[in-house]
Amino acid sequence: MKEANRNYTAVGAFVLSMLAALVMWFAILSGAAGSTDRYYILWDNVMSLKPGTQILFEGYQIGLIESIERSVGADSGGKNYRVEIGIEKGWPIPESAMAETTAPSFLAALVVNIEAGDSETILEPGGVIRSREQADLLSAAGDAMSKISDVLEFVKPKIEEIANSVGSVLNDENAQQLRSMLQTMNSRVKDILSAENAERVKNILTNLNAVSEDVSDLTSGLQTTKAQIDDVIETIQGLIDSHSGDIGHSLVDLHASLETVSRHIDAIASNLEDTTRNANEFTEQIRKDPSLLLWRRNVADDGTK
Repeated sequence: MKEANRNYTAVGAFVLSMLAALVMWFAILSGAAGSTDRYYILWDNVMSLKPGTQILFEGYQIGLIESIERSVGADSGGKNYRVEIGIEKGWPIPESAMAETTAPSFLAALVVNIEAGDSETILEPGGVIRSREQADLLSAAGDAMSKISDVLEFVKPKIEEIANSVGSVLNDENAQQLRSMLQTMNSRVKDILSAENAERVKNILTNLNAVSEDVSDLTSGLQTTKAQIDDVIETIQGLIDSHSGDIGHSLVDLHASLETVSRHIDAIASNLEDTTRNANEFTEQIRKDPSLLLWRRNVADDGTK
């Protein structure tokens, strides 16, 4: 008996714990767990809205509708309904926030989405969030169908005109011309794709392949030449580095020699001028008396020949 009572107690405790867990789970899912801030939204039309409807902020769920009641100012020209919402404690709602009803998809239930706006001032809890009235889906669909009908009425004569134009274009004479044009094009295509042209294309591709191979060989040769030039430059650089002292002394000596030549260039030029003048006189005398090359000219003591 005691064993049975113990089993019943255990089963009862298990059931109670499961019920408590289930209640907590529903509370978490419904957003009722934890403290919330209360805000109010005023609407003229609350169709499809009810307590428990989700409240989204820029698409993120932050709370639920707590209650819907008739607004105090409804009889004096104000909004008809006041919707009380509970959102997460401390969630910032800007003063420029705008609430509107929307559906995530065509068959989904309506939700209230709050757009933040551009204000940096935060609305205090208990305040009224601005609202935008929900559109009547049936009226919107009717307006859309009406607009589509107007467009179709406008397009219908154009379609008939196009159909008549196509019929006039595709008469027997034009059809014969089109047939002749297609036959000519077919003949031209056959000529282009003849066996002779195919062979020519094949030869062209073969030549291009050969040219590609030659270019590849040339590129390889250029690479080899570049490597050799690099080696020569490296060798020259090594010689310059290893004989930099001798080259420096040679440049100093060359500079000294050039300075010496520069100092005596006038005398050298004068001597060259005298030598040239004497050579000209000698050449003139030989031209007048070639025998001077064989015999010396005897000059008298008085200077006469």
